[in-house]
Amino acid sequence: MTRMNISSYNITDVTYHYIGLRVLDGMPSTSERAEQIEAVASNVLKFVRDRNQRLMVAAPGTTYRGTAKKICTELEQFHFVKSKGKFLGGRYDLTESGRHILHVMSEQNAVELRRLMARTHLQTYDNLRSVVQHHIVAGPVWRPIEVKTEHIGQAGYLETLLTPTFGSDAASVAASVRAEHGEQTPSKIRDVLHDKVIENFLPNQRMGVANFRGMCARLATLRLLNLRRATFKGCEFYKTYSPCAAKTGPHDWYTPLEVPLSNGEMYRILFCEPDMAESSNQNILLDAIDKSMVALTPVAGYHDIPDLRDTVCENLLIPEAAFDEGLNRLLDRTPSPLSVGFHYDGITANRKPLVRRQTNQLHNLIRRQ
Repeated sequence: MTRMNISSYNITDVTYHYIGLRVLDGMPSTSERAEQIEAVASNVLKFVRDRNQRLMVAAPGTTYRGTAKKICTELEQFHFVKSKGKFLGGRYDLTESGRHILHVMSEQNAVELRRLMARTHLQTYDNLRSVVQHHIVAGPVWRPIEVKTEHIGQAGYLETLLTPTFGSDAASVAASVRAEHGEQTPSKIRDVLHDKVIENFLPNQRMGVANFRGMCARLATLRLLNLRRATFKGCEFYKTYSPCAAKTGPHDWYTPLEVPLSNGEMYRILFCEPDMAESSNQNILLDAIDKSMVALTPVAGYHDIPDLRDTVCENLLIPEAAFDEGLNRLLDRTPSPLSVGFHYDGITANRKPLVRRQTNQLHNLIRRQ
């Protein structure tokens, strides 16, 4: 498979690829490429619109036509589709590999599907693999959520925003940022800080802020990264880290994922895949929830589920989706050790509520029974 770098940072969810495959497979054999791309765009738009409406977040502000083109391009890079006719610029047809992915989807084998897509991404994109590997080896990446206008002029403020990344060197980096960019808007300064963080994290990669941000979002849907909110000295950060491991993990829910590379080498990581149908794993999760609730401050007896998710996932090093799966299992117990509620404040695309299985009810409050 050809090695390359990912640049389609607006494909933030691996589900887009699954939609693309289903749409291309279901279209008539006489369909032209333009028709296929338009159909992919409309189906992705419907998926995002329905999801946002269900989660009560803002409706999408795009038609997804540009995204649909990139989805099809990536499916071709993955060797799931191929161009047919018109000097290889014609319609897209599924390959044997693409049909195998569709078969796994139809069998509802979620574990195998995740492993296949994680392996495909790691195999195809050098810079995406570097991002995962650096998170596993070097640790989390801290990006300031915002730079506040009223604090820019305060001594040590920019240094605080850079300390989780640069440690004792934060003061000198902050001084250079202030000297070169101090007159810019807070959002521009934030982007400069993000650039500094990413450059320090990946010194051998040329990667823009938008590309890194979008890549992390997609890696979260692949369960290769988690994205949480964290605080340091009163400042808020996006903190990305990997639930995967290099050699050993703290629990027995890691399985080897081997990725053959085009240079003949084999890239190996331990993929975190806890089976939350097992009561022993549910008990581990419940114990972690109990410990996290002690550390978090409740409001009227309830804790915020996104905050709890952030804390528990990092403590257990499990994917965020695994937390939701396990919490659903705990709520299904009779009697359940937990009860849930809902309030409208604070729901965003990054602070998602829990979606209950079968009923699709939303909950973002939780308390211990």
